Amino acid sequence: MTKSIRVPLAQECSTCIIDSLQTIIPLLSDDKETQFKLYSAAFKRLAQGFEEREDPASLSIQLYQQLYIAANNMDPFQMLKKISNQAAKKASPFIKMKIEKLEGYEQFRAAIAASITGNVIDYNTAGHEPDLDELEKLFEEIIQVGFRIDDSKALWDRLGESSETLSFLADNAGETYFDIPLLQIMKDKGWKIYYIVKGQPMINDATEEDVRGTEIDQLADIRTTGAWAHGTPRKWVSEEFIKLISDSQIVISKGQANIETFPEIQEELEVETYYLLKGKCPHISRALGANKGDNIILRIQ
Repeated sequence: MTKSIRVPLAQECSTCIIDSLQTIIPLLSDDKETQFKLYSAAFKRLAQGFEEREDPASLSIQLYQQLYIAANNMDPFQMLKKISNQAAKKASPFIKMKIEKLEGYEQFRAAIAASITGNVIDYNTAGHEPDLDELEKLFEEIIQVGFRIDDSKALWDRLGESSETLSFLADNAGETYFDIPLLQIMKDKGWKIYYIVKGQPMINDATEEDVRGTEIDQLADIRTTGAWAHGTPRKWVSEEFIKLISDSQIVISKGQANIETFPEIQEELEVETYYLLKGKCPHISRALGANKGDNIILRIQ
């Protein structure tokens, strides 16, 4: 391992979780009395988590599970996910056209920029509001600015060394459309790809329903983490998922929740991993040696 990633509980995690409740609870129920009860339960669970110093990913996952069950609403982000998918489909042809004009390594970097563009479709980070009407503009900005942490050349060279098996850890609905150019390049290089989504709905993370019938179906073998959780927490993912990762020579990991959770599995299985994201949380960005707003492709092996 060249580096170990750890994102411990910090004071600012409470701000992020409380901010997320303002999105989640109205989606869970429009009844004011029910909302009041959900907030009350959430604050009690949050206080318990801080008392016990739980890691932020586990705390938020169990908190959301508790709220979903209490409200009897197991997919509150369903409409937001549909809207995100529609916006992504609208922006995708422009981005694909721009990428296809390039060749070789520059085309590959543009495909990574597209994948990171999709990572802004996030409704669960304090201080971040995705603008679905500016996705094309954001893609061009990322192309111009580049990556604060840039291990793209290492990945490009690795993909050219052989044609083996790769697991791609997907993140949010809508974002998945922006992964397609990168998946296409990797498939063209002969790699077998597992595109791994969530086992069941959690916030706006992508599930099988969001990717079946898209181009991803032709580019990759779609699987799931087997978990009801954002990210890939070791204690909740399925043994099938662990086997997929164990059989992979490379992992591409998208988004912040995977940064918080996948390193435990990565270290256990010693799999070469590339983390792709836009830093939206200052706490997580600092853990990577970056700043909020930075575009990141980080290699850990």
